[in-house]
Amino acid sequence: MEYIQIFYESFPTYLMVFFRIIGFLIIAPLFSSRNVLSMMKAALAMLISILVVPTMVDTPFLTIESSLLLFFIYALSEFAIGLSIGFVATLFFDAINLAGQLIDMQMGFGIVNVVDPQSGAQMPVMGTFKYFLTMFFYLSLNGHILLLDALMKSYQIIPLGNFTVDMNLMNFIIYITTNLFVVALKIALPYVGALFATDFILGIIARTVPQMNVFMIGMPLKIGIGFILTIIIIPLYIYMLSAFFEKSFTDIYTLIRVLS
Repeated sequence: MEYIQIFYESFPTYLMVFFRIIGFLIIAPLFSSRNVLSMMKAALAMLISILVVPTMVDTPFLTIESSLLLFFIYALSEFAIGLSIGFVATLFFDAINLAGQLIDMQMGFGIVNVVDPQSGAQMPVMGTFKYFLTMFFYLSLNGHILLLDALMKSYQIIPLGNFTVDMNLMNFIIYITTNLFVVALKIALPYVGALFATDFILGIIARTVPQMNVFMIGMPLKIGIGFILTIIIIPLYIYMLSAFFEKSFTDIYTLIRVLS
């Protein structure tokens, strides 16, 4: 009877922890893939909840009977916290897709898209290549483990039911959204610069040698230059990913502190 009573009293706390975790798993990189079944996400959220709640020794057990409306608001706020952490984590991969679109437009692949097997959405060709290269690098650094670690530490910084929204949060959201475009531009800049110079040279050739069909030459030339650049700058791209990943996790912990 005693164990049943303890479980009955602690069940609302498990439920609150579960809502934050499931909100995170819905949108976080890798975990949000449609290849990961919803039942697996729910089972993983339940398992993590079982592991997390015993470590929260200073957190009093919540009771549903005290106020059903208040409990619902707390559960919704925990779900929003999980979504927010997952959203910041996935912004970097959104920047990769945006950079791929910029590169494809310059290379002439603007109307060519492929289906991403993880999300089912249409993605640019170069964006898909860079996305999977980034995901492999992300897994090699145990990025998914570091994400779960950040989620676990969020319970120490943001106790259950202590979700706050203020101007600091609004300013931070504006900052990370703006930073998305900055990261995308940094990744696409070598391609944009080289292909712009190619267009400039082809324009000069078209004016000086009007008999030459520059359009027929320009399309394969730009595609070839784009592929050559991709091979050349892969070491630089990996180096940039290290810095961007570090910045991404810094933003995640900054968000957790802002939400506390």
